[in-house]
Amino acid sequence: MNLKKQTLSRLGYSHYRPLQEEAIDALCSGRDVLLAAPTGGGKSLVYQAAGLMRRGVAVIVSPLLSLMTQQVTALNAKGIHARFLNSTLNPGEQDDLIWALRHQRIDLLYLSPEKLVQPSVIGFLHSVDISLFAIDEAHCISQWGGFFRPEYSQLGQLKTSFPGVPIIALTGTVDQTTTTTIQESLRLTHCLVMKSSFDRANIKLHIAQKRKSKQQILYFLHHEVPGETGIIYCRSRKKTEQLAAWLSALGLPSLSYHAAMSDADKQKNHTIFTQQYGAIMVATTAYGMGIDIPHVRFVVHLDLPNSPEAYFQEVGRAGRDGRPAKSLLLYGLQDMLQAQQLIALQASAVEQDGQRLGSLFRILEGRGCRRQNLLAHFGETLAACNHCDRCLTTSSEQNVTTASQKLLSLIYHTKGLQAFSVLVAILLGKKNKAVSAIKAESSPLFGKGKELNEAQWKSLIRHLIAYEYISVGTASVFTLHINEQSRAVLQGKAQVIIPSEHYYPALQEDQLTLNSVHWHKVLAWKYAYGKASLTDAQLRLICLHKPRSLASLSRLTGLSKEGLADFADPLMKLIHEVDLKEVSTACS
Repeated sequence: MNLKKQTLSRLGYSHYRPLQEEAIDALCSGRDVLLAAPTGGGKSLVYQAAGLMRRGVAVIVSPLLSLMTQQVTALNAKGIHARFLNSTLNPGEQDDLIWALRHQRIDLLYLSPEKLVQPSVIGFLHSVDISLFAIDEAHCISQWGGFFRPEYSQLGQLKTSFPGVPIIALTGTVDQTTTTTIQESLRLTHCLVMKSSFDRANIKLHIAQKRKSKQQILYFLHHEVPGETGIIYCRSRKKTEQLAAWLSALGLPSLSYHAAMSDADKQKNHTIFTQQYGAIMVATTAYGMGIDIPHVRFVVHLDLPNSPEAYFQEVGRAGRDGRPAKSLLLYGLQDMLQAQQLIALQASAVEQDGQRLGSLFRILEGRGCRRQNLLAHFGETLAACNHCDRCLTTSSEQNVTTASQKLLSLIYHTKGLQAFSVLVAILLGKKNKAVSAIKAESSPLFGKGKELNEAQWKSLIRHLIAYEYISVGTASVFTLHINEQSRAVLQGKAQVIIPSEHYYPALQEDQLTLNSVHWHKVLAWKYAYGKASLTDAQLRLICLHKPRSLASLSRLTGLSKEGLADFADPLMKLIHEVDLKEVSTACS
């Protein structure tokens, strides 16, 4: 067995994925590499394998303590000598680590960018053989380097201090601008740039207008992913706690996770989530990088991400085992306006942040296949996927040029000072305080927009914002602006065509019966157990009749006692536990 295959076997794999072998060969020959591959694409294998094959210790820069710990634990379990250097080590542990490094007892060393750029650490590394430097999550150079994690932008000194040591930069999602920024910052002048397809064909994308969002999530959990493990992303810490508590009160096992929680609570909830099949993690983006849980089957966005890259990264937490997974993003006009305002209020925001958000808007509002629109942002062209919400519904579009002309005219005549809600009320002919306050009943456009209902007007406004016919002022006073592109529509020189809205259904709390909640728990048991050869129809019968013996379970399902013996006891125990809880709840 040659060294490459031997190393692959040590790491627990039998074959390489696309690009892995080529990247390893380049590193082993001493060449720098920039590898862009989607979440779950096997990037870590590249630097681990090359680090083991080259002489010396591989130094891996990782942004998160949890990610370091996870990878070091997994590598040690395979008999590979991996350690991390961070603030959690006491002086004695640090001394042991230094001794082990000097005596070549460590294969891979993980540390943060803050630790690596310390002069004492750089000085020490000069005294040991280094096989390579790996910069994991390298897009942080572009996203964080200027303010939040400034040490990321200082990693270029590695090329100066260790000119003979190859560097590999790894990232999950990048556009061309980010790729260029990474290369320039790390001073990778002649590196091999490798980019695999970002298509995660196993993840079904569904994007819909937000209407009664909690009830829409309930429908999704009950009808599309019952019993499955997944993540629901929210923007605010308060919302994560409230939603997790609401779902738990309905009998759906839910946890929350956000940056303001104590480390102990975050670790406790993360551990439960990884171990309890069917758990739902309601989290801010603090629950992000380094989350590698193969059995996550869905990701829901209750609020808008900041960019296409963030959306793609977060959706990519699902289906990492390659099996089918689902994603749902719910948003409305208010979400778009809030997202713009949040960026405007951030002192650290740069022009690029607004551009990324605008790119996300156009992906959401674009016509045609969701996957095509998303991957086009990353420079990929592919055929319609046939399993996103757009591909699975009857394709229909509306020519809303005339309606757009009415709205844009109204913005012009109200000098851009009226909120969208007021403009829509005027077009629909509604007489309310806000309309009366500006005497809009006398406007020639009053009541002239009844060809669209309120929800359709909001859809049109979202489209006009996304494609920059309308820009929203970010100063303290709300203002709307139209431009040359808008004038082309007003003059009839350009048309506006939008996809028809398909609303995602909602499920009211009182429709989620106890039997439905029990079904979630029984399915979660089935998925976790794995070896239970029962169909959903057989499980429904078991839940209905609640057998108490192996013999009655066999008669009910038509399966042999021998085939049921392995899992009969835990299944019957679960069903009757559920029964007892129902009785207890009814008596309390």
